[in-house]
Amino acid sequence: MSTVVQEPHATDYDPQEHFGCYIFTPQAANGTRGPKRRRTSGSKPGKHKGKAAETKGLNVSDDTEQQCLFPQLFDEKESLEAVKLRWDSYHRLWVEQEKRTNNILASVNEKTLGEVSGFVRRATRELYDGKLPTAIILAGPNIASHGPLFCQLATRIQTNEHIGPVVLLSSKDATNLKGVLRKLIKDATQDVQGFDDEEDLGTSEKKLQSSTKFLNYDLQILQNWWKDHQDLKVTIAIQDTEAFDSGILSDLVLILSACLDRIPFVLLLGVATSIEIFHEKLPKSIIRLMRGEKFDVERAEECLAKIFNDATIGTKSVLRLGPLLSEFLLKRQRDHTQSIQAFVAALKYAYMSHFYANPLSILLAFLHDPSGLDEVLQSEHIEAVRNLSSFRRFVEGKLKENDTYEVRALLDDDKYLHSIIATSCAECQSYMQNLAQALEVLEVARSCMSNQSNRVTRHELYPKALLGELDGSPLIRELLLTIKKMNSTKLLTLLDKLISIDIPYLQDLLIPLRDEISDLIEDSENKNLNSEFDLSAADTMRATVVSKRVQLSEKRSTLTKEEEEYSRLIQEVHDVMERFLGMNLKGLDGVLLHEAFFYDLLSPHRDVFAPRSRFAIERALSRPHDYLGCGCCVDQNGTQNAVQSILPSMPPTSILYKLYLESGPLINTYDLWCAFYSIMSNNIEDGEGEEEGLDQQTAQALFYQGLAELKFLGFIKHSKKKTDHLAKLAWKGL
Repeated sequence: MSTVVQEPHATDYDPQEHFGCYIFTPQAANGTRGPKRRRTSGSKPGKHKGKAAETKGLNVSDDTEQQCLFPQLFDEKESLEAVKLRWDSYHRLWVEQEKRTNNILASVNEKTLGEVSGFVRRATRELYDGKLPTAIILAGPNIASHGPLFCQLATRIQTNEHIGPVVLLSSKDATNLKGVLRKLIKDATQDVQGFDDEEDLGTSEKKLQSSTKFLNYDLQILQNWWKDHQDLKVTIAIQDTEAFDSGILSDLVLILSACLDRIPFVLLLGVATSIEIFHEKLPKSIIRLMRGEKFDVERAEECLAKIFNDATIGTKSVLRLGPLLSEFLLKRQRDHTQSIQAFVAALKYAYMSHFYANPLSILLAFLHDPSGLDEVLQSEHIEAVRNLSSFRRFVEGKLKENDTYEVRALLDDDKYLHSIIATSCAECQSYMQNLAQALEVLEVARSCMSNQSNRVTRHELYPKALLGELDGSPLIRELLLTIKKMNSTKLLTLLDKLISIDIPYLQDLLIPLRDEISDLIEDSENKNLNSEFDLSAADTMRATVVSKRVQLSEKRSTLTKEEEEYSRLIQEVHDVMERFLGMNLKGLDGVLLHEAFFYDLLSPHRDVFAPRSRFAIERALSRPHDYLGCGCCVDQNGTQNAVQSILPSMPPTSILYKLYLESGPLINTYDLWCAFYSIMSNNIEDGEGEEEGLDQQTAQALFYQGLAELKFLGFIKHSKKKTDHLAKLAWKGL
């Protein structure tokens, strides 16, 4: 093989490093603008509060604890102890929830990880008749979940089991074949686990440096490295095979197959569609070079269901998501196919938002010791309870019962309300446990129905249950009617599944009924009994039309004595299920203090996880006071200026944007500069009360800066029609 001196490749040249720029240094007298003046308590308030209103952080921790970043609520009347309690409760509960979530994530793909790592360990060239060992991983259509899955595979193969280096490739790395080989060699030779000490690492690096006579995409470098690590295998994992360039992928497989006798390669291919579509992507001659196995991955929807059920209806969960927020997160996850990590981030943000802004969140810290509330609750907490919507409905319910004495005690007696708070905390926990049991029973019972086309999972029923939409709904009526029509074989299967759920109420009532049905079947000659409610086993129904009226005539077949007894027993099962579901599928509105145990605010999540960036930019440019919180954008009357008002104290980009709104599709640059300079040259007040104006040179520098920022934000561009004009690209509100 001929040796070539390595030369710098084209990617070493960055054109951004060779752009010309101008540095403007203003004079000391006129070089600085007056500082923005923060609104003080003595200044006149505006109509709108600033978006960046300052919050007072509290450092109530010592050197060994993290600083408390939560503000004092109740207009800073909240005690420091309560603030610290909210901070500690947030961290404690989230750490517990995060630990359970990580365990679920680790267990979901555990089977696939073990199978793939075992395949890589035993894969050899001789085992597959000289073909390239290839594992096709059917990861599902959720592309966002492919990255975490392959990261777990890399950690398992490389770090945990020390099989060898793992090179992760994606479609963005496949611009050309040289780039792919360059990344393969670099990652394989650097990301190696198993060195005993730094001395071994230095020796390996020296040997690699001696191979710099080869081009950095020459696999001879990797072969020389493997001679010192012959017990390792080089695993190449391609996450998005469908998006990978087919020509580059074919060439890569051809090269790996040719070098297989010198370097033990193993190829992992992530497929989002199917093997048939993957076969159509590559030529048959390339497919014949690969041989391996297929591995199925658990769907991301099932993983999401497990995490959601644990976080909302799990027995160890304390803070839960409300119905509106749950529906919003599930819809966003379903419509945008986001990753599981995105849902976990939204869940963490819900925890933080609840403890950050809700002073009653301290109740979650005293679920097991209600007596501790006596030392923490303030009069402001009691008033906050009286302002809750659930408290108002609770009082209205007492008024309907003509219990005026208790209503007066709730409104006037703080000690009595304090005792009600402790009782309501226990009732909230009991409500959630009963609701979780009812949803589990509903899911199990519906799984025994013959018609599975309209199957609804437990986490999809959760928001409807909190809103009270399941109680008496068609879904419940259909389930109860199906139970009455079940034959004895299906009914016994359903009863066994329901009894296996640890619910004492159902076990006490259903176990005797199951035993009676079993005894009845043993004594009967017919081992598959039907009830009188099952019309399919009776005479066929006949519908006749007489004078445009439908008359439904039904003839029941003669029931045996065993079938009559079975009909009575199945009616009792129906009544038990109806009572249980009716008691435990009540809505959330009737639960006092549910605002402290359920977080259900949509606006913070919409702003953070579904932001309207254009609206925020337009508001920041047209109303800079909302974000800066300064007092210089307030007129003499103490009210904030309208959007059309322009003051020289505003940021230059904001002034240009306001002038931009007044212009047409084409903007004359000189006219824009004249208008801008006429505003900036007006006297402005600095921080010491003196007045000064900007000189032309300084104003021109600010003008250029503002135009560059508007161009970067996508509002303007240079016009091709007129060289001295700017083209308008965006209109406000469109």
